[in-house]
Amino acid sequence: MQKRQRHAPKLSLVLTTALILSGPVALTHQAALANTPDKLALPSDNSDAVNDLAATLLNQTGGLAQAALASRTVQLKAGDSLDALLTREGVSANEREKAIAAINDLFDLTKLAPGDQVELSMRSRGDNSSQLVALHLRTAKTQDLTIVVNKDGAFKPASLAALNWSVKVLTKSGTVEGNILEDLNAAKVPAKVAEDVVAAFAYDPDIPDTIAKGSRFTVVYESAVGGGAPQLDLMRFAQIRVNGQSHRVYRYETPDGKLAYMDEDGRGVMPLNLGEPVRYKNKRMTSGFGWRTHPILKVKKFHKGVDFAAPKGTPVYAAEDGVIETAGWRGNYGRLVRIRHSDRVETAYAHLSGFAKGIHMGATVKKGDIIAYIGRSGLATGNHLYYEVIVDRKQVDPLEPNIMMQVNLDGRSLDQFRTYVAKVENID
Repeated sequence: MQKRQRHAPKLSLVLTTALILSGPVALTHQAALANTPDKLALPSDNSDAVNDLAATLLNQTGGLAQAALASRTVQLKAGDSLDALLTREGVSANEREKAIAAINDLFDLTKLAPGDQVELSMRSRGDNSSQLVALHLRTAKTQDLTIVVNKDGAFKPASLAALNWSVKVLTKSGTVEGNILEDLNAAKVPAKVAEDVVAAFAYDPDIPDTIAKGSRFTVVYESAVGGGAPQLDLMRFAQIRVNGQSHRVYRYETPDGKLAYMDEDGRGVMPLNLGEPVRYKNKRMTSGFGWRTHPILKVKKFHKGVDFAAPKGTPVYAAEDGVIETAGWRGNYGRLVRIRHSDRVETAYAHLSGFAKGIHMGATVKKGDIIAYIGRSGLATGNHLYYEVIVDRKQVDPLEPNIMMQVNLDGRSLDQFRTYVAKVENID
């Protein structure tokens, strides 16, 4: 698949890579007790745990596509807070605020103690970030509290016994009149599903640049209904008929929890979701990607990254999981960290005042780990971070809204995808 600028103008960078998936897809519950981000274990559909939120959710979602929900149990550390824990687990600031407000209505969070357990149930969004669907709190005083997200994105309390809802498969059809997103909305396709459909169509090279007015589309998706139902609108596949030819694209979650948009032959794209390297509230972007006059050398040069100004000592975070390739002095860049995230994707962080503990060549880091601190080492006019994203050994604009990696399934991974396709087309 390739990008389609007409349908998704902000999705503008495609990388080519082969996706190798290992092992069969298994629905097994392996809740991890840890304090650092890790792969989410899929909840079991036959768990005997009475108070297992993930198992309960999955049982309620019988028809949900593979890997729609994933569960992780985390223990609070000494001096920890719920906000800090959710931040480490990759929950967005907006969702943290809403979830904490909902829990605060039920429990005094200042009474949380080390060893208390928080179970998170999450699902992938269209950009491969995660949405918090439900949270279950188990305290040392045997108090169990559960909150689930509702249709408007707010969290509300619910007991496991009260989660009396099911998943319904829905089909919406419509006609292209002009803007695809507006046409999907007019057909009453849920907003999150519509976003997935637009992204899926945008990267299908077989869909013409200009879609004739009157072309028919069909969207098949799953939606949670009933008492205590969380927000679980989930695209299965979308089809559009243009000039007498039908084009179908599937929303596919890989066994390792990554989201891809695939055609029937196992070709598609996968969004790469990089985190922010600087979280300082008052940071400023002082220089963008592209041509500029160098502030010290006074010559016109191509700026291959972006600059974020912030006070000396401000933490710098890893944008994604990876391995440290470089952590040292690099001429005009001063102190620099370079992280390899995959065979084709790297990030670099320069003009640092120092490195975080344990950061050295060969060290493994997780997305969101502190790797260094902002400074003005090397050739710099003030304290700032110089940040690069490198794709296929070439720097790209770090502020690009979506970086998409091309996926071509073969062998066992293609067989797994075809099994998935058969499942989503036959479950009612």
